[in-house]
Amino acid sequence: MIRPNLLARVQPFIAVAAVLVTAAILVVAIYFTLLDLQWIAFLAGTLFAAVLAVVSRATRAEVTAAHRGKRLAVTEDRLNQEVERREKAELMLGRANSKLRFADELLPLMVAYVDAEGMYRYHNQAFRRWLDLPPHRIDGHHMREVLGRIAYSQLEDAVARIYGGEPVNYERTQKMPNGGVYRISAQYIPMLDGYGKVTGFFALLRDMTAHGGLQPVTMDAPVNPPSSEPVAAVLTVPMPTKAAEQAQFDDAIAEEVTGMTNARERILAAIERNEFTLFCQLIAPLHDGAGGNDYEVLIRLTEEENNLIPPGAFFPLAEELGLLPQLDRWVVSNLLDWIAAHESHRKSAGRDAFFVNVATATLSDPDFPEYVEQQLHKHGLSGKVLCFEITDADLVAHRGDAEEFARCIKKAGCRLALSGFGRDRVSFNVLKNLPLDFIKIDGNLILHVLKNSADLGKVVAINRIARGIGLTTVAEMVEDDVTMGRLREMPVDYGQGFGISRPRPLSELV
Repeated sequence: MIRPNLLARVQPFIAVAAVLVTAAILVVAIYFTLLDLQWIAFLAGTLFAAVLAVVSRATRAEVTAAHRGKRLAVTEDRLNQEVERREKAELMLGRANSKLRFADELLPLMVAYVDAEGMYRYHNQAFRRWLDLPPHRIDGHHMREVLGRIAYSQLEDAVARIYGGEPVNYERTQKMPNGGVYRISAQYIPMLDGYGKVTGFFALLRDMTAHGGLQPVTMDAPVNPPSSEPVAAVLTVPMPTKAAEQAQFDDAIAEEVTGMTNARERILAAIERNEFTLFCQLIAPLHDGAGGNDYEVLIRLTEEENNLIPPGAFFPLAEELGLLPQLDRWVVSNLLDWIAAHESHRKSAGRDAFFVNVATATLSDPDFPEYVEQQLHKHGLSGKVLCFEITDADLVAHRGDAEEFARCIKKAGCRLALSGFGRDRVSFNVLKNLPLDFIKIDGNLILHVLKNSADLGKVVAINRIARGIGLTTVAEMVEDDVTMGRLREMPVDYGQGFGISRPRPLSELV
């Protein structure tokens, strides 16, 4: 069988040979017909047709070649653009690698990055050295495999909250396999894409062990697991807890996140220069009569290159530096500026309230409700345009502050919501003395409402009791139409999540 490329090469020669053979046959025919004019005319016409066919074929081949040449030029141009983009990406990767090397070589704490599938994609020397594992046993492996089944089971709830977009901070005492005891401080920072979806998280862990009591293991005596079960690697390499080194740590993280060495000054400068951007996510009614559209207000930090840094990357640092009350004031001021400028459009669109998350430190700030009242008066707006969210965890841990905050904020005419309800327990006793308008049912329950009968029962009970005492219910983290349909049947009043709407800039509401 003749190969296609060989056939393509010999086709032009075959056509020429066919014309020559035809011409030879015609000459012989003319000779043997004794130059009869009718035969000459017939044979000449046949020869002309053959020549015309060859010319037509050659012309078509030339047109095809020209067309392919243009396509080749376009492909070459695209290839050049791709090469240019690849070079830029490699340059950016090189810069990123230099920062990672900084963390890898200098920061005296354990750092690891886990992707959305739970796989380790980066870790530093301290993390690897403490585990006593080679790099290929960590990178590309699931947390359960690296940490071990027992250690991972202790982290599952925290990991679920992280993938829900919530930063997780905790301290706890842990005994090591060799008898050493540590006091561990851990920060888990979720990383979000432009649509607010969690793409992974960073784990930052350090040793807070006091030298007088608990006994850490030094790096001169590395720990080897006594069995095949991996070490509970959620801990950290030992680190002195001097104030100067803590400040150096904070500044190092701030430099990685914001590009400046002084963490506090950088965040304060961002607030003063309006370097934050307000986003919002739709809270939609799930059935007729529930009311108009509400929105939860979100915040992003804008880099010099106009890239948006999600809150999970700077909130823990701002919280540690005591700057969240200032940031909450910035949100209220800029949100009310926008509402006042678009009040007529807001009313015509049927928008009711904007939900604003309240930081733990803001609950204990006695001046914050007064600031809200002053801003509402300044813009000539009713307090009903704002609904402040308190987390269920903050209500339990800081009940006195939460109740006083609620009393003052309701006095200003604003509304109040409790978010994350039902995450750890379901107790309506915590709602006493709290003038709530909304209960937001925890997203972890909503995610499993179609798969787990216990979670479904919790959601049904929460919704029935909440509505029975006059509260409006909101389902968090609604991811698909099937879940939305089940919530409508209960019926839950409102829904929020990627299945309803992704976060978008507040400016796009106009």
